[in-house]
Amino acid sequence: MKFVSVATLKNNLSLYLATVKKGQELIITSHRHPVARLLPVEKAPRDLKIIPAKKPASSLRKIKGMNLKVDLLAELLADRRRR
Repeated sequence: MKFVSVATLKNNLSLYLATVKKGQELIITSHRHPVARLLPVEKAPRDLKIIPAKKPASSLRKIKGMNLKVDLLAELLADRRRR
């Protein structure tokens, strides 16, 4: 099992896809934290089920929760600038 960062994977996608094709699993990391696993089709579980949503995503807007007094987009952009 190999570990590869998202940036490296993006720059060398063909190389890593060939590695996976040969049977090797890849763990994809973002900021040194594992976020995904890329594995050959033969090793992928066959019994996965896709469960359709009971309600459309637009119904999430109706959920009442906390009223944040923060501009989330501005906070996200500020956080990215700090990194």
